[in-house]
Amino acid sequence: MSIRTSLGAKISLLITFISFVVFAVLIGTSTYLQHDGMLEQLSQSLTQTSQLVQEAIERPMVVGNDEGTTGEFVRLGKEYPDMKVHLADFAGEVTYSTQEADIDKQIAELLPIDGFADVSKRALKQPVKENLIVSGGDSPVFVRVISIPNAPSCKHCHGASKPILGQLVITKDISGAMDTIALQMYENIAISFAGLLVLVLSVVFFIRKVVIRPIEQIASSSDAISNGDFNAHFLVNSEDELGNLSKNLGAMVDKLKVELGFSKGVLRGMTAPILICDVDRKVTSTNQQAIDLMGIAGTPVDYKGVAVSDFVVNDPCCDRIISDVMTSHRPSTGNEGVLENFAGEELTLIFDAAPIYDLDGKMLGVFVMITDMTTMRRQQSRVEEQNEKITQAANSARAISEQVSSASEELAAQIRQSSNGADEQQKLTGESASAMTQMNASVLEVARNASDAAELAASTQEKAVEGGQVVDQAVERIHAVADQAQALKEEMTVLGRRADGIGQIITVIEDIADQTNLLALNAAIEAARAGDAGRGFAVVADEVRKLAEKTMNATREVVEYVSAIQTSTQQNVEATERAVELVDDSTELATRSGEALKSIMKMVEATADQVRAIATASEEQSAASEQINSSVTVINDISEQTAAAMTESTVAVESVAQLAQDLNGIIENMRS
Repeated sequence: MSIRTSLGAKISLLITFISFVVFAVLIGTSTYLQHDGMLEQLSQSLTQTSQLVQEAIERPMVVGNDEGTTGEFVRLGKEYPDMKVHLADFAGEVTYSTQEADIDKQIAELLPIDGFADVSKRALKQPVKENLIVSGGDSPVFVRVISIPNAPSCKHCHGASKPILGQLVITKDISGAMDTIALQMYENIAISFAGLLVLVLSVVFFIRKVVIRPIEQIASSSDAISNGDFNAHFLVNSEDELGNLSKNLGAMVDKLKVELGFSKGVLRGMTAPILICDVDRKVTSTNQQAIDLMGIAGTPVDYKGVAVSDFVVNDPCCDRIISDVMTSHRPSTGNEGVLENFAGEELTLIFDAAPIYDLDGKMLGVFVMITDMTTMRRQQSRVEEQNEKITQAANSARAISEQVSSASEELAAQIRQSSNGADEQQKLTGESASAMTQMNASVLEVARNASDAAELAASTQEKAVEGGQVVDQAVERIHAVADQAQALKEEMTVLGRRADGIGQIITVIEDIADQTNLLALNAAIEAARAGDAGRGFAVVADEVRKLAEKTMNATREVVEYVSAIQTSTQQNVEATERAVELVDDSTELATRSGEALKSIMKMVEATADQVRAIATASEEQSAASEQINSSVTVINDISEQTAAAMTESTVAVESVAQLAQDLNGIIENMRS
């Protein structure tokens, strides 16, 4: 985890940085002040020591005791081996020193220290009491410069011409004291940084335990919830703001679980096909009913993020409805469309769409409910067809009922006539007997004629078979002619190509003749230039030229003949193609003639069968006529019974007429 994505790392880094900056400033300031304080104490201590040294030296000097002064310098050199004392006159030359080797040397040469030369010069011009702490080589050195004024007690020896008699320079090696100061400063810095480290670690540990870890738990739970795991819990057991935040987030998640559970429950509980898309018209949710309706495989999860146009295919209605809803921000209902799904089924669907908003009123997408009206529309079509058929049947029944009513009346009249005719039937029965005898003779004659017709039909069938064979042979010959015509066409085509080849060869010959003529002309010119010596060559050149001209003339004639051959060949090819087409037509006509003749053969065969059947029926009819003759007597008896039945039939027919009228009334009610 990088610093950019870790709150704990950011806070720890910030606390560490601020703490180090603050402590660095504090330690730097404290060290600087402590260093100055220690140097000030060291300077005061050394100043006091210098005052004592100065007083010790002045005592013998005031009374002019040179030996005492020298002895005092020797004593100071022994008692303070780390301290050097030099007394220089007004010219800067050392007159007394704790280091005997430094006497009579220039004070500036003895102390080549930064800043000392300037102080030394001022000390010879005006009263000076200054301290310097400088690095004298490898070790720090304390230097005190004190001007020796020309006091009244000194004038008896030095006179009054010089206000400053010289300078007292005291140097002391303070490397030990400076090391002690530096060590103490380093100890303070180390202790301070150790305290800083403990403080930073303590603060970071406290913040991580009290702040970062609860925040990490909240972030981990919120990540799980954002990924769809609503069973994650915010386990922060504290009474501070983070605890309240955890409780509030937990309550918010519980409320979201209830609302999302309700929404998902509603979506899962919907038995109708549904589709939810976002503002980019990508599917965000659907159900199995919609997938089955579209005739595609898979589960609703497989189609999340798919374009609506790829989910609902072959139907501009759905896409148009979604566009209208997104534009108008109003629901759209009752939109019917017909489409063909992925399974090839034609569906009649009704699309009801409504916009979906978040709590801020921002449109999230569109909810589309799809109603399958295919079965209902088919049933409606069948019902309409059945209603149409019922209407037609009612009209037909009404017409039939009217016809039945009319026929019943006519039948009643006919029955009455039949009743009257039954009486006459008895009279006609006798006449029918004699007529049946005559009919029997006629039937026998028909039987003989039918036998003759059967023999004629058999002969016709044989002739038709022979005709069919002739037609088949004609078809075969026509096919052979067609093959020959096709071969002739191909040969003519080859002849045309060869004629084209001859034309190309003639073109080459013409080029050669032109070149020969040109060469003959050049030869004649060269022979003319040669004079008498070239006359024989000129004659030969002239003959060559004439031969070339004849060749060109002959070539032109050959070209004309070849062109004529090509034209004739092309015409022959076209004529052959037309002949092939005519042969194809003849083949088709011959084939159709064969088929027609075969049909005639079948018809002749059927006719022969029918004629034979007629002959057989005629013979049977002859036998039946004898039975009819005997049945006429029986009919006479039945006629009497029929007359009685006719009376009863009249009553029944009148009843049928009444029923027909009743049926007509029912049909009128159905139509209305």
